[in-house]
Amino acid sequence: MSSGSAWLSMLQQDSEEGAEALLNDAVLRLLVEQTGDALVLVDSKGKVLTFNSEASRQFRLARPERIEHGWLPGCVWVRADDTSRPLEESPLARALAGEWLKEGRWGLRRPDGSVVLLRGSVIPLGVRDGVAAGALLRTREEARVGMDAASAARLLAEAGALLGAALDAEGRVEPLLRLLVPALADAGVLYLGPPAEALRPVAAVHAEPDRHVLLLELLRQYSADALVPGSLPSMLDTGQTERRRLGEPDGAASGNGHLEAERLRRALELQCYLGVPLVARGRVIGALLLFRGHEAPDFTEEEERLAEELARRTALSVDSARLLREAREAVRLRDEFLGIASHELKTPLTPLHLKVQLLHKQVELLAARGQPIAAERVSETLEVVQRQVRRLTSLVDNLLDVSRITAGRLKLELEEMDLASVAAEIMYRFAPSAAQLNCSLELHAPMAVVGRWDRLRLEQVVTNLLSNALKYGAGQPVYVRVEAEGRLARLSVKDGGIGISAQDLPRIFERFERAVSDRHYGGLGLGLYITRQIVEAFGGTVSATSEPGKGSTFVLELPRGDIPEEWLSIPGTS
Repeated sequence: MSSGSAWLSMLQQDSEEGAEALLNDAVLRLLVEQTGDALVLVDSKGKVLTFNSEASRQFRLARPERIEHGWLPGCVWVRADDTSRPLEESPLARALAGEWLKEGRWGLRRPDGSVVLLRGSVIPLGVRDGVAAGALLRTREEARVGMDAASAARLLAEAGALLGAALDAEGRVEPLLRLLVPALADAGVLYLGPPAEALRPVAAVHAEPDRHVLLLELLRQYSADALVPGSLPSMLDTGQTERRRLGEPDGAASGNGHLEAERLRRALELQCYLGVPLVARGRVIGALLLFRGHEAPDFTEEEERLAEELARRTALSVDSARLLREAREAVRLRDEFLGIASHELKTPLTPLHLKVQLLHKQVELLAARGQPIAAERVSETLEVVQRQVRRLTSLVDNLLDVSRITAGRLKLELEEMDLASVAAEIMYRFAPSAAQLNCSLELHAPMAVVGRWDRLRLEQVVTNLLSNALKYGAGQPVYVRVEAEGRLARLSVKDGGIGISAQDLPRIFERFERAVSDRHYGGLGLGLYITRQIVEAFGGTVSATSEPGKGSTFVLELPRGDIPEEWLSIPGTS
């Protein structure tokens, strides 16, 4: 009986000790999970004994089975003062070698590419002969603070060196953003745009690769200011910096088909916003937008001034590069134009010189013989001379027109006239040339189209369009149609010639631009430019549609001006 009581007593004692051990273990696990620090315990072989949820959050890493040589899987320990430089030895490796690190400060590049600053300690456990049986890492994420003066100066110096390293400043904006992210912000977008055009995102960077993809997707699929709706128009209008916290995405937008944009904005978790306009020569040419996540503090006034200085330098560099590029293009166009103009002016001068020289020799020879000069021979020579002089006059007139347009001195003398009659008269003048080129001319004008225009300039426009059709559509019929639609007059010229490629269509109305080689087709490349300028002076438009090998159609639309209502519909003859 006594022996049974003793056995029961021992069993009860063992049960109490086991329960106490289990209780202690549960309390320890609870404390480890509830602490605000990341706790990682490894043995001498790198086996992970403890890895709490805070460690998973800080390192953005699931609990690993083993840590090799003190390096967390997919992570890189870096210097806290320069996150671009990795540490030679990890804190855990130093602790396993017996070193106790108290209140250390490190940076860690996590598997997703983001960088976090950590402050904590690493304690070696069971040290014997300089080797630890294990190590305990305790870290706390360091709150982001404003950049100190040294870091800001270094950032400005690196940005200046980067922007000054190449003439193509626009090609350096993404590396510039990578200097700012994550040193100054979690994400950044830089917008640029030509004068009088909307800004467009030219570079975007997010510190986290997954969210970088989301950022690019949002900018690609939606409007330029999709990140902070209304921010870009505001900066374009005011030219002022914006700094604020972002609220929740506007739910009202969801009713307008923007649910996906709102989803992407929520996934980015951007809460702090700093927008700085890029101003050059008194106009906004771009904008720099910086963002921080919900766990980061607001941008400070010092950081705002730093971003404004970076934006100023970027704007200066981009604008200088644009000016240089425009100057080079202007020089190229000038040289190309001078070459073409020299050739075009010389072309009529050569036969003119030969004809006059030949006539002079014939006159001398006949005079020496005492013979009279044949009137037919003189008339033939003078006809050639007159034709070449007209060509020279046309070339010089084009140059003068360009000079007047550039100087803003293109004057119009308006009078009532019939566009159909003007077109018929110009086609009559071109009839001999069309016959030589084996082209048929057809006019469709079922009624008179009366309006108030400058006759000389209107004739010049129709002449340019018709001469172009004959030049590039030789051997093919040319159709001219004149019609009216209320107070709008329309004239179209269609040819069946070589056509114009899609990439050349947008530029054919520019100065000195040509869609074909000047070796095969003459001209200064000014006709369509002058045409567009005259048409726009009338308040109208001129456009072209074409397909290579299938000809081109030019459409001229002109307001008919202040004319009586009864003139809007005047019967005519086709």
